[in-house]
Amino acid sequence: NVEAHLLGSSGINAEYGGSHKTASISRNTGYAASSGAGELGGEIVGVTEKTDSEIDRWINAWHAKHDSYELLSENCQKFAFEFMVWLTDGNYKCDHRPDAREVLTTDSEFINNKGFARAEDGNAIASYGLGQGQASAGPFNLGAKVGQFNAQAVAGPGFGAFADADLVRVEASLGNIVGAHAGLNANTGVGARNGNVEAHLLGFGGKIGADGLEVNTPIGGVNCSLM
Repeated sequence: NVEAHLLGSSGINAEYGGSHKTASISRNTGYAASSGAGELGGEIVGVTEKTDSEIDRWINAWHAKHDSYELLSENCQKFAFEFMVWLTDGNYKCDHRPDAREVLTTDSEFINNKGFARAEDGNAIASYGLGQGQASAGPFNLGAKVGQFNAQAVAGPGFGAFADADLVRVEASLGNIVGAHAGLNANTGVGARNGNVEAHLLGFGGKIGADGLEVNTPIGGVNCSLM
């Protein structure tokens, strides 16, 4: 079984998992899922104004539409991504490569011109973006961002200060095995966040950790899994 964990507006956690034939969603309240995910903190992907009842209705509707669990498509990562997009109205920041899923953001969702700011549990972030979108089919994933700017300070779990500035970024990956991206960035910062240790200066640098090994320049980079 594989589970996905996202924090709702009032502390609702949803977990999606199953076999190749059936899928199930379990829910509980609080800042950590019943499986223990989130106990050591996590990352802020956005903010939401959805109520608990709205979240329940959305989860029930999603589950009714996707009641069969498929490893490479109708899976936990699809649920987590679509839940996040709905919770934040498309105003999110999530830079992890997916293993496998089936998603597509539409043209109307690409240009959002939105931002958010949040400080919680030793993590403070301000994020703004002109637009972003993703398309995935099984392990193959394509993504694009335009005008993404973030300022972040982390004091635990993790540590460091970061200023991310992507004028444009286009990326492609094969699951969490290997990926590459091209664009223009001046990302600068050092520390540990989101499960990785990283250091960048004006786009040059890299990171290592939960997302594998990544080497970056101001015009692009490559990454690969460590497993």
